[in-house]
Amino acid sequence: MDVWFLIKERYMLLSIFLIIIVVSVFLLIAIWKNRTDMPKSLTLTITIICSIIIALSVFSLVFAVSFGYNS
Repeated sequence: MDVWFLIKERYMLLSIFLIIIVVSVFLLIAIWKNRTDMPKSLTLTITIICSIIIALSVFSLVFAVSFGYNS
């Protein structure tokens, strides 16, 4: 199947994962710019959690496009 057809077919599911990734990236950028004002442990914790969320969302995007659900 064509990848573009799969993306159009599952755009709602994919858009949720994309929104999660964008929000996590914005949070990482905000943390990176204000890292001197915050404790190092909090900065490290937020960075690790956002990185895990981004990795899981990318994996979910690939899984949804590759395997997905039967229509």
